[in-house]
Amino acid sequence: MKNLRYNSGACALLMLFGTACGAPSAESASDAAASSAAAAAPSMAGDQRAAIEVAAAALSVATDMEVRSARSPMPGVITAGQPTQEQLEALNEAGVTHFISLRPTAEGGAGWEEAHAEDGSYDFDRLPISGAASLTRENVDIFATMLEKTGGAPTVLYCASSNRVGAMLALKAHWIDGVDAAEAFEIGLAAGMTRLEAPVRELLGLES
Repeated sequence: MKNLRYNSGACALLMLFGTACGAPSAESASDAAASSAAAAAPSMAGDQRAAIEVAAAALSVATDMEVRSARSPMPGVITAGQPTQEQLEALNEAGVTHFISLRPTAEGGAGWEEAHAEDGSYDFDRLPISGAASLTRENVDIFATMLEKTGGAPTVLYCASSNRVGAMLALKAHWIDGVDAAEAFEIGLAAGMTRLEAPVRELLGLES
């Protein structure tokens, strides 16, 4: 995804692309994403501008349909908990063309997406992340490749609650994109990381 580089401070990035520091409400995140998309649009390339605008609109749909933990912490990307089939279809209709799940198929509510995606209306990838033991450099490399494959198009990254999504984004930011460890940790928090904070902090070399 044009490698999702983070060159500014974490809070500034999060506010620019729809997530304030801390834990904003779903409604405020949706409104902020829409506003930031409009503000940023003139200075961006057409494809990136379109992806941001679609993600802002899709976040509004996600908010209305109560998709768990939905937010937009970076351009053109929504992070969330597991969507239902109805919610995924609505996000796809809103313009989201790529979905990446970090849930093993055996987890409750997961495993139906591969068959559902066979109609070709969206691209779907799955990278099973079971917990802290799955937070490896190999898996982060695979995750980065999946993101790169989207080509910057509107994308939803999800697990059960967005905890694993946040953890993987934090590790990608530091290990692959070269972001400072503390800033990478904040990126993870903004994307929904909660219970994996301790192992991610350790992997990033941060003091507890």
